Amino acid sequence: MEAEAEADRWTAVYRSAYPSVYRALVATLFDRELAADALHDAFVEALRRPPRTDENVPGWLFRVALRTARRDRRRLGRLLLGLFGGGSEPRASDELDNVLDRISVGELLRLLTERQRAIVVAYYYLDLDQQDIAELLGIRRGTVAATLAHALARMRQGGIHVV
Repeated sequence: MEAEAEADRWTAVYRSAYPSVYRALVATLFDRELAADALHDAFVEALRRPPRTDENVPGWLFRVALRTARRDRRRLGRLLLGLFGGGSEPRASDELDNVLDRISVGELLRLLTERQRAIVVAYYYLDLDQQDIAELLGIRRGTVAATLAHALARMRQGGIHVV
Protein backbone atom coordinates (compact mmCIF):
# COMPACT_ATOMS: atom_id res chain seq x y z
CA MET A 1 0.00 0.00 0.00
CA GLU A 2 2.86 2.38 0.83
CA ALA A 3 4.55 1.71 -2.52
CA GLU A 4 1.30 2.51 -4.33
CA ALA A 5 0.97 5.80 -2.46
CA GLU A 6 4.57 6.70 -3.36
CA ALA A 7 3.91 5.85 -7.02
CA ASP A 8 0.81 8.06 -7.00
CA ARG A 9 2.80 10.89 -5.43
CA TRP A 10 5.52 10.72 -8.12
CA THR A 11 2.88 10.53 -10.85
CA ALA A 12 1.43 13.79 -9.51
CA VAL A 13 4.91 15.36 -9.29
CA TYR A 14 5.64 14.28 -12.86
CA ARG A 15 2.42 15.78 -14.19
CA SER A 16 2.85 19.06 -12.36
CA ALA A 17 6.61 19.62 -12.72
CA TYR A 18 7.39 18.20 -16.15
CA PRO A 19 6.03 21.02 -18.37
CA SER A 20 7.79 23.91 -16.62
CA VAL A 21 11.08 22.09 -16.02
CA TYR A 22 11.11 20.84 -19.62
CA ARG A 23 10.59 24.36 -20.99
CA ALA A 24 13.33 25.68 -18.70
CA LEU A 25 15.72 22.98 -19.95
CA VAL A 26 14.91 23.70 -23.61
CA ALA A 27 15.54 27.40 -23.01
CA THR A 28 18.87 26.54 -21.38
CA LEU A 29 20.10 23.75 -23.65
CA PHE A 30 18.51 24.73 -27.01
CA ASP A 31 17.86 21.05 -27.70
CA ARG A 32 14.39 19.57 -27.15
CA GLU A 33 15.45 15.93 -27.39
CA LEU A 34 18.37 16.37 -25.02
CA ALA A 35 16.10 18.23 -22.59
CA ALA A 36 13.44 15.50 -22.67
CA ASP A 37 15.99 12.70 -22.26
CA ALA A 38 17.75 14.46 -19.41
CA LEU A 39 14.48 15.22 -17.62
CA HIS A 40 13.34 11.62 -17.89
CA ASP A 41 16.71 10.55 -16.48
CA ALA A 42 16.21 13.01 -13.62
CA PHE A 43 12.83 11.44 -12.79
CA VAL A 44 14.43 7.99 -12.83
CA GLU A 45 17.09 9.30 -10.46
CA ALA A 46 14.35 10.71 -8.21
CA LEU A 47 12.72 7.29 -8.03
CA ARG A 48 16.05 5.65 -7.17
CA ARG A 49 17.26 8.30 -4.74
CA PRO A 50 14.57 10.90 -4.01
CA PRO A 51 15.56 14.43 -3.01
CA ARG A 52 16.03 14.92 0.72
CA THR A 53 13.03 17.24 0.96
CA ASP A 54 9.96 18.02 -1.11
CA GLU A 55 10.67 21.73 -0.72
CA ASN A 56 11.71 22.41 -4.33
CA VAL A 57 11.33 19.28 -6.43
CA PRO A 58 11.16 21.18 -9.77
CA GLY A 59 14.44 22.93 -8.96
CA TRP A 60 16.04 19.64 -7.95
CA LEU A 61 14.85 18.02 -11.18
CA PHE A 62 16.21 20.96 -13.19
CA ARG A 63 19.63 20.61 -11.55
CA VAL A 64 19.83 16.84 -12.03
CA ALA A 65 18.61 17.07 -15.64
CA LEU A 66 21.06 19.85 -16.47
CA ARG A 67 23.94 17.81 -15.03
CA THR A 68 22.76 14.75 -17.00
CA ALA A 69 22.50 16.75 -20.24
CA ARG A 70 26.00 18.13 -19.83
CA ARG A 71 27.36 14.63 -19.23
CA ASP A 72 25.51 13.30 -22.28
CA ARG A 73 26.82 16.14 -24.48
CA ARG A 74 30.39 15.40 -23.40
CA ARG A 75 29.92 11.70 -24.16
CA LEU A 76 28.43 12.46 -27.57
CA GLY A 77 31.26 14.87 -28.34
CA ARG A 78 33.85 12.23 -27.45
CA LEU A 79 32.01 9.64 -29.53
CA LEU A 80 31.86 11.95 -32.55
CA LEU A 81 35.50 12.89 -32.09
CA GLY A 82 36.41 9.21 -32.11
CA LEU A 83 34.26 8.41 -35.14
CA PHE A 84 34.94 11.42 -37.33
CA GLY A 85 38.11 12.97 -35.96
CA GLY A 86 36.37 16.22 -35.02
CA GLY A 87 34.09 17.32 -32.20
CA SER A 88 30.60 18.58 -32.75
CA GLU A 89 27.85 19.91 -30.53
CA PRO A 90 24.42 18.40 -31.01
CA ARG A 91 22.35 20.70 -33.21
CA ALA A 92 18.98 21.94 -32.00
CA SER A 93 16.05 20.90 -34.15
CA ASP A 94 15.12 23.18 -37.06
CA GLU A 95 11.67 23.70 -35.58
CA LEU A 96 13.13 24.90 -32.29
CA ASP A 97 15.58 27.15 -34.12
CA ASN A 98 12.70 28.72 -36.05
CA VAL A 99 10.73 29.38 -32.87
CA LEU A 100 13.72 30.88 -31.06
CA ASP A 101 14.62 32.99 -34.09
CA ARG A 102 11.20 34.63 -33.88
CA ILE A 103 11.52 35.38 -30.17
CA SER A 104 13.96 38.13 -29.28
CA VAL A 105 14.58 36.71 -25.83
CA GLY A 106 15.51 33.39 -27.40
CA GLU A 107 18.03 35.20 -29.58
CA LEU A 108 19.48 36.98 -26.60
CA LEU A 109 19.73 33.74 -24.64
CA ARG A 110 21.94 32.49 -27.45
CA LEU A 111 24.47 35.16 -26.48
CA LEU A 112 24.90 33.58 -23.07
CA THR A 113 26.96 30.66 -21.93
CA GLU A 114 25.09 27.55 -20.84
CA ARG A 115 25.75 28.42 -17.19
CA GLN A 116 24.43 31.96 -17.67
CA ARG A 117 21.34 30.62 -19.45
CA ALA A 118 20.71 28.12 -16.65
CA ILE A 119 20.86 30.87 -14.03
CA VAL A 120 18.74 33.35 -16.02
CA VAL A 121 16.10 30.71 -16.78
CA ALA A 122 16.03 29.45 -13.18
CA TYR A 123 15.72 33.00 -11.85
CA TYR A 124 13.16 34.43 -14.26
CA TYR A 125 11.29 31.38 -15.49
CA LEU A 126 11.31 29.03 -12.49
CA ASP A 127 11.13 31.98 -10.04
CA LEU A 128 13.94 30.64 -7.90
CA ASP A 129 15.83 33.08 -5.71
CA GLN A 130 19.58 33.41 -5.87
CA GLN A 131 20.18 31.26 -2.79
CA ASP A 132 18.05 28.43 -4.18
CA ILE A 133 19.88 28.59 -7.51
CA ALA A 134 23.23 28.54 -5.71
CA GLU A 135 22.24 25.46 -3.73
CA LEU A 136 20.82 23.70 -6.78
CA LEU A 137 23.88 24.34 -8.94
CA GLY A 138 26.40 23.82 -6.14
CA ILE A 139 27.88 27.32 -6.36
CA ARG A 140 27.96 30.36 -4.08
CA ARG A 141 25.13 32.88 -3.98
CA GLY A 142 27.60 35.61 -4.93
CA THR A 143 28.54 33.64 -8.03
CA VAL A 144 24.85 33.46 -8.97
CA ALA A 145 24.45 37.22 -8.46
CA ALA A 146 27.57 38.03 -10.49
CA THR A 147 26.67 35.60 -13.27
CA LEU A 148 23.15 37.00 -13.43
CA ALA A 149 24.49 40.57 -13.63
CA HIS A 150 26.94 39.64 -16.40
CA ALA A 151 24.26 37.76 -18.32
CA LEU A 152 21.81 40.67 -18.12
CA ALA A 153 24.54 43.11 -19.22
CA ARG A 154 25.32 40.87 -22.18
CA MET A 155 21.63 40.69 -23.07
CA ARG A 156 21.33 44.50 -22.84
CA GLN A 157 24.24 44.85 -25.26
CA GLY A 158 22.31 42.51 -27.55
CA GLY A 159 19.46 45.00 -27.78
CA ILE A 160 16.94 44.44 -24.99
CA HIS A 161 16.56 46.01 -21.59
CA VAL A 162 16.04 43.35 -18.94
CA VAL A 163 14.89 44.46 -15.50
